[in-house]
Amino acid sequence: MLAPDFIGYGSSAPWPADQPFEFDADLEVILAVAKKTKGPLHLVGHSYGAALALDAARKLQSRVKSLTLVEPVSFHLLRQERRPEWAEIEQLGKAVLGGVAQGDDRGAAAAFMSYWLGRWRWRLSPERFKSAIVATIPKVALEFGIIVDAPTTLKDYAEITTPTLLIKGGKTRAPARAVVDLLGETLPNAKVATLKGAGHMSPFTHPTELNQLVLDHLAARR
Repeated sequence: MLAPDFIGYGSSAPWPADQPFEFDADLEVILAVAKKTKGPLHLVGHSYGAALALDAARKLQSRVKSLTLVEPVSFHLLRQERRPEWAEIEQLGKAVLGGVAQGDDRGAAAAFMSYWLGRWRWRLSPERFKSAIVATIPKVALEFGIIVDAPTTLKDYAEITTPTLLIKGGKTRAPARAVVDLLGETLPNAKVATLKGAGHMSPFTHPTELNQLVLDHLAARR
């Protein structure tokens, strides 16, 4: 199993502040790892990682034998399809991008995490956790700008014939749920699973249930 740290996370260095963030920067990480491997690939991703895995599957084509996507944040599809859920994401984007632009990383992190976790859960989170999120929020802002402006369409994603499992939380935010539903209707070989009682952060709140879904999907495709 290979689990790369994307730019600005884990052991990876931050994106250079004096360079514009490139659309394919993180995607190239997945493609570079894929080049170092032999045989079939099984891609698993959550949130931004799931959006990257989706685009990687388009690039890698037949090498990808299975695709597991937990609430991919491919929010540009909501804008393209003129879905009402787009308004929520647009508002969140303004709060995150505006906060970072004004040097208020803590405020931007609070807006972002309160949206996904809930205001009180964020407020009651340990300071160490909050500090870690604040440290990564400039990268999150870069990702936000890239995601919402992505040019890939549903028609492009319809070319992905890889057996795909799309997972959403039963209590997740409407935009995340809408993206999963759109992709579920578009990908020709996809099925959708719902984690009862889970929100967007299901890998942390419902790890046992989520892992079982992933393992079952992998076992069926090996």
